Amino acid sequence: MDTPDIAIISESYKMGKKTAPNRLVSQPMEANDGLEDGRCSDRSYERYKNLARGNWGIVVVESISVTGSSLGRKNGLFINRKNIDSFKRLVGEFKTINNDSLILFQITHSGSLSGSFSQVAKVYPDQEEQGDFFSAEEIEKVREQFVKGALLSEEAGADGIDFKLCHGYLGTELIRPSNKRNDKWGGSFENRTRFLREGIEEIKSGLQRHDFILGSRISMYEGLRGGCGTADPDELIEDLTEMRQIMGLFETLGMDYVNVSAGAAGISSELIRPVKSSQHLALQQFRYTKEAKTMTPSLKVIGSAYSVFGETAPLYAAENISKGYTDFAGLGRQSFADPLYPKKLFNGEPINYCKLCGGCSELLARQVNTGCIVYDEYYRSLLKDSKDKKEL
Repeated sequence: MDTPDIAIISESYKMGKKTAPNRLVSQPMEANDGLEDGRCSDRSYERYKNLARGNWGIVVVESISVTGSSLGRKNGLFINRKNIDSFKRLVGEFKTINNDSLILFQITHSGSLSGSFSQVAKVYPDQEEQGDFFSAEEIEKVREQFVKGALLSEEAGADGIDFKLCHGYLGTELIRPSNKRNDKWGGSFENRTRFLREGIEEIKSGLQRHDFILGSRISMYEGLRGGCGTADPDELIEDLTEMRQIMGLFETLGMDYVNVSAGAAGISSELIRPVKSSQHLALQQFRYTKEAKTMTPSLKVIGSAYSVFGETAPLYAAENISKGYTDFAGLGRQSFADPLYPKKLFNGEPINYCKLCGGCSELLARQVNTGCIVYDEYYRSLLKDSKDKKEL
């Protein structure tokens, strides 16, 4: 085929009732550099100011927990009434630098992926993880926290939210076929999607801005028995029937986009972020975005896993967009390697390409500040120090 024209990536495009200045999305990347009370640190502010300078079409702020009691990272961000001013500052400083790029907050609860330093929450009885089994009342409380988190995100000035349903966190666990709870939160498809359905409905009724963007990042197939993208609790083979139903529910609820991903953290991580030796798994991600675009044409679709292609990523992005397989191309690790990526790409400047070394993932697993160890001495030193301490 002819070489795709990457000019299409630089074109502005509608997202909900707003317009993104281009088709590149900085995906939510946990950096574990918040303060103890969930507020942003100076390092957090600087990271997002750099992304603002990079002129991304959309920037998704990383996994902001709706509670401080169940966190996946010791220094993870979480949003509540007490720390709202920190998030107002984050948006304010971002928009002062760049008022064109859209900034979305990804809201989440870590569920069974919460760290041992906080409350580990199990949402269905036969989960292997150690932790506290959440009652129906506790799940309802989390749903209410999602609603509050979304409305606080609007108050902070964000352009919209990502209602997180991916990678094995609590929202994902609830919609899995393996969620066989015997109350209103489990068993039937209707019950397993209640958290999403009632959450989005209440968020919409409480919003003050008609142009606030609503969407969700989902794992189309997790690669585990009874996980998202399978047909029943005991099945391992991919079957996207229910995921199509969930995207149809997004349309019914009047949501604006779906951010397509795959995999479950710590179980099928290469589905989430393919490495060089498993580069072909990114083609699965492309297939999922095509599926989403075909089944739910009213939703804008954000695709994932482009970082693995390095210098050729813009060509794949242009091809998929021009063929109608996706609307936006999302990059995660690449945004760590070079937050100025879109600006440099469109201006023909040299780019720091992600080397797929896994250093950022290792930092995150070690519960220290997370970033690119190849191009930033600070993170390179953190990794060395954390390894040295482990060996002592």
